[in-house]
Amino acid sequence: MPQIHISVDICDTIYLRDPLETVLGRKMIKHAVILLHEIGFEEFNFKKLAIRMGSTEASVYRYFENKYKLLAYLVAWYWDFMHFMILMDTRNIPDKREKLYRMVDTLVNSLKTAPVPEYIDHEKLHMIVVENASKVYHTKQVDRLQKEGFYTNFKKLVKRISDAIRDIDPDYMYPVALATNIVDASLNNEYYIEHLPSLTDVPEDAQVNAKTETSKMIRYLLDRALVRNG
Repeated sequence: MPQIHISVDICDTIYLRDPLETVLGRKMIKHAVILLHEIGFEEFNFKKLAIRMGSTEASVYRYFENKYKLLAYLVAWYWDFMHFMILMDTRNIPDKREKLYRMVDTLVNSLKTAPVPEYIDHEKLHMIVVENASKVYHTKQVDRLQKEGFYTNFKKLVKRISDAIRDIDPDYMYPVALATNIVDASLNNEYYIEHLPSLTDVPEDAQVNAKTETSKMIRYLLDRALVRNG
């Protein structure tokens, strides 16, 4: 997989200094992803991160005020990257419905073929987002953080998908809600198939590809929801 530089646009209220601007910052992000995936958000702290990356706790605090803002940064990076991949994967697709299908496939599967910055393990980051993204949104400070721009990347991705839904069915009454649920399902359904299959329609003992089943399920829901005029 080629190593490339991807420019992401993340609200500067999330961080004190953008870690992607320095060698130490990129090293911190790399090890934060690995450690969060390994021990989980609850057990994660800056002291453990500093030990893992061979630095000091003070150096981590120069970039982020707390571990919540570090998680918010990683989630925002993930959504901005997904938006970039959707733009790349759909740029030459004229058919409106097929374009929406490709968006779904990108959300579920794009990490397999994505260009890889050396400081991000995409598969590990994907699981961090699956397990922890709701912590970024479900907080008592959500209204303040919303005003500060914490959720800009997520909203940008949802708008891209909801616009594609409107292109297919301009009369559909809930394009934004449907787009939001598509994004949620792209994360959660795969996780449920693998860990809580009774919350899905896949039998517990079935040997299936969770990503393939998730794409099929979302496509089916879209076909049932949207009028075939696109």
